[in-house]
Amino acid sequence: PTDQLLRRKRRIFIHSVGAGTINALLDCLLEDEIISQEDMNKVRDENDTVMDKARVLIDLVIGKGPKSCLKFIKHLCEEDPPLAAKMGLH
Repeated sequence: PTDQLLRRKRRIFIHSVGAGTINALLDCLLEDEIISQEDMNKVRDENDTVMDKARVLIDLVIGKGPKSCLKFIKHLCEEDPPLAAKMGLH
């Protein structure tokens, strides 16, 4: 299942993702109605570092279940192919 896959790759995501990719993912996930505006604000405004934002974002998506994880992976592959490859996602 995609949620377990993301859980296994969580550390790589948190340590490797950049601010630009996080913002792009937030926009995509909001558009897909996977996250709410409130979720988006929480990730963006309540975390000081990129790593904290990444941690909250991936945990939020994992908590929404496999379908949301699948869309997250799809967007990640589009927005940051090198990171997706590093995480072994395609």
